[in-house]
Amino acid sequence: MSNAIMPFFWVAFALIILLVMQRWIHTHLHGLSLLLMGKPERAVILYAIVLLPGVFLHEVSHWLAATFLGVRTGSFSVIPRMQPDGTVQLGYVEYFKGRTLGPIRESIIGGAPLISGTAVILLIGFRVFGVTELAAAVQSGQIETLSVALGQVFQTPDFLLWLYLLFAIANGMMPSRSDRRAWPAFIWTMVVVGIVLSLLGWMGLLINSLAGPAATVFGYLGLALSMAIGVNLLFMAIIAAFEGIVGRIKGVSVVYSSVEAPKGTKNVTI
Repeated sequence: MSNAIMPFFWVAFALIILLVMQRWIHTHLHGLSLLLMGKPERAVILYAIVLLPGVFLHEVSHWLAATFLGVRTGSFSVIPRMQPDGTVQLGYVEYFKGRTLGPIRESIIGGAPLISGTAVILLIGFRVFGVTELAAAVQSGQIETLSVALGQVFQTPDFLLWLYLLFAIANGMMPSRSDRRAWPAFIWTMVVVGIVLSLLGWMGLLINSLAGPAATVFGYLGLALSMAIGVNLLFMAIIAAFEGIVGRIKGVSVVYSSVEAPKGTKNVTI
């Protein structure tokens, strides 16, 4: 496979991995909160507090994108709410979907949290953890160089705080099902535009002019998603360990249904 198209395939693969991870983390973090707090109402509060930075960035991103695109917005909230059907809503932003909204603007609004979350993860990675030096150490293949680079990462001031922020943002930036609602129409619009450009003979020129910048953008996106996957793996292990320990201490466990939701709850929306 050509190195030029590897970033595109890795981003698509990493997004799928993160969606699966996010579902597991939200479900089991909620389950752990239920074990700790005992009552579903209190569990939702603890669970929402843990993910609050990511939820806040998610909703602010929706609001900023809608405002920038000239779409009128309504109420804004990051307070968790139990829905009548048993789902948990961690936050929401209201915006008005008039006839002029269209699939392109609605898709941008829906995808805004992924864009902002990626930017913040890269900012923390480069400015706080120095992933440039770590990446160079990995590429060098020398154990000594890698151990030194990892040691510098662990010695970062407020290391645990920044690691937690990465975790919260990584699990709040993925677009929800409602955020992705306009994406099929957007994709079909792009397909039609591509066909028109091909008929006009402009598609080759457009691809050649955008290939380089697109590969760079997707390369950075892939780096951010890779960091999110790494952080999620660490926290998944921590959540699973705490869930097992607390369950043994209290002599109870959370029963998950076939759709991986704690008993008494269903899905979680952001």
